[in-house]
Amino acid sequence: MPDVLACRHIDPAACPDVSDTGLGSDTSGHAFALVRDTAAQEWDTTASRHLRRADDFRAAAQFMVGSGFHPKAGRTTLRLAEVFAARMRRSKDGHFPFNIEATARELGLQRRAVLNHAQYLRELGLLAYIEHGSKTNSVRTRLGEGYRPDTDGYRGTATIFAAVAPPVWDEALGRRIDGLGYTARIAGVTEAGRDRAVEEARRKAAAKTPARRTSCTPSLVVPQDHRQLKIVGGKKDTSRKRARCPKNSPRPASTNRPRISPAECARGIALAEQLRQEVWWLNRGCARRLAYVLRPLIATGWTWQSLAAELLTWGVPGYLRDPAAYVRHELERRQHLGDLPHPATPTVRDDQVDDTGARHAEMLRRREENNDPTWQHYASQLRSSLRSRLAEAKQARQDRRPPRPEYQPMMRESEQAFVQAVPAQSRGANVSPRDIYRARALRQPEPVGRPTPEADQGWLEHLRDQHEAEQACASLRIELDDWERNQPTTQTAC
Repeated sequence: MPDVLACRHIDPAACPDVSDTGLGSDTSGHAFALVRDTAAQEWDTTASRHLRRADDFRAAAQFMVGSGFHPKAGRTTLRLAEVFAARMRRSKDGHFPFNIEATARELGLQRRAVLNHAQYLRELGLLAYIEHGSKTNSVRTRLGEGYRPDTDGYRGTATIFAAVAPPVWDEALGRRIDGLGYTARIAGVTEAGRDRAVEEARRKAAAKTPARRTSCTPSLVVPQDHRQLKIVGGKKDTSRKRARCPKNSPRPASTNRPRISPAECARGIALAEQLRQEVWWLNRGCARRLAYVLRPLIATGWTWQSLAAELLTWGVPGYLRDPAAYVRHELERRQHLGDLPHPATPTVRDDQVDDTGARHAEMLRRREENNDPTWQHYASQLRSSLRSRLAEAKQARQDRRPPRPEYQPMMRESEQAFVQAVPAQSRGANVSPRDIYRARALRQPEPVGRPTPEADQGWLEHLRDQHEAEQACASLRIELDDWERNQPTTQTAC
């Protein structure tokens, strides 16, 4: 492998070390040919397997560069591979864009150096083209008809790469591959691959284990009394407030409300639910919080009907962010001012509430008893005579009704346009377009008028002959005038 530090654009301090790749020295039994044909670097023509995890791409890049398959690939190539691996997390398929200027600024390299090392990765079978970059405005393509040149601007279409792994890497790791090319997948491992995986797992476990550890079992460790341990560190002085308040003292009760049973709490929540259905501005509130706020009133005998009648008289703002907090504040304010009725005398008494509907049924029964004699008198004496009189009045009204005027449809288009649409055989001397339109509107057969007499062709022939005769006379007259002008003048003797 050539000395990669000979290049002036490489920073040795920022380049990863490729000497400890693990597989870089074991390449005697693996043959690899660089992919120099650009047609074999596309995703549908590549022989490499698609990768989705950034760690797999890093391991494949370290193996391919550390094995010396490419004479020009080195630490800068691995730095570029690290940048690509960091971009893979943005896509679930492991695809990433290739912005030359941004990558050059990130690595501190020239544009040509970035392009060269990207070419090395493609030739090593680590990159495959998903989409080639072009000058096409990607903003216009994404926005479509909503694109505005003066505000949206221009952004070229970027090159999209896919991270892939060449078959030689899978062969070196002892993996069995199912399929070919981009869509190939891992089907299993060989015996050598299993031994290598076990060795790698042991190495990682040993690296995570701390260097100093006891070799005795937990049963041999003598437990210590933590009460005898001395506290090292901490605050030297304790404030007077902390010293005066013991740590384990019970918290003082915030309210002096009596304790209630779970059944009473459930009844309060049920009352709050009914209250939310009656009062419109309590719909957004929590039934549990509302039951807690109204617990003193409920304990003194208020029912949900009396509470609803009281709350509906309050003037509330149009939007309440916390109805329960508003009810609590308003109750305290009204109790302090004396505006709230005494809990012992609710606004609506329980005996006035008809929850079962008994009073309503009694009212209907009394109404039926009072109206029954009147109904019996109507049914036995008045019903038949009233119905006969109504039938006679209805018949007399129909007899006096004036005759219905004949329907005259209105033309919805100009008469000239309608005449052009009427067939030629329907146009007669005694049939107007309105008659034809009326017949069509009433779905009647169209009237056929008296056909017009056919045109006499004799007078047309006479006019044609007369015209030809006039033209012949005019031409003869012109010839006679010319002949007379050309004759010599003679003098006759007297």
